[in-house]
Amino acid sequence: MEKVITIGIGSGKTGPLAEDLEMAEEADQEMMEAIAPRGNFTSRGLDPLVKSVNMILPLFDQSPDYPKVADTDVLPTDFVRILSMISAATADAVGEERINPEMEITLDGIRDDTGLMSLSGKIQMLAKDKSFKAFLKEPMKEPKEEVMEEEEEEMGQEEMDSLMMERM
Repeated sequence: MEKVITIGIGSGKTGPLAEDLEMAEEADQEMMEAIAPRGNFTSRGLDPLVKSVNMILPLFDQSPDYPKVADTDVLPTDFVRILSMISAATADAVGEERINPEMEITLDGIRDDTGLMSLSGKIQMLAKDKSFKAFLKEPMKEPKEEVMEEEEEEMGQEEMDSLMMERM
């Protein structure tokens, strides 16, 4: 029996907020489908990748029970979402010089089992990497938007008005 994991977001309510949420979910689904690696993927590459993903999921406070993926030519969107989460974390860790840039996870160029196995190896190494584990345990840093707000506060009102007029 094949186990299917679904990630449901939303409360089942209707109205304008529910419509906005549904549109956001559809956009997210489309984005995951667009970035999903496409190629000839068999159990030879998929099984080790699922195993390594299950090794690293606890570091993200997720249960390590992602099911096996059947041979396919496109990775499932829920699996791509997990890989994207890992990819974003590695990009942040590289940006803060916590891990070697060669360990950054990307989904670009994955077309076959060899690409999946390479990705699997990186994820396994990350799951054991003390520096990456420590990085994930730290609270997330504030987004760079606050820096922009501080710069805007320092800017005079006339400069701000001028900038806003230019944007219009």
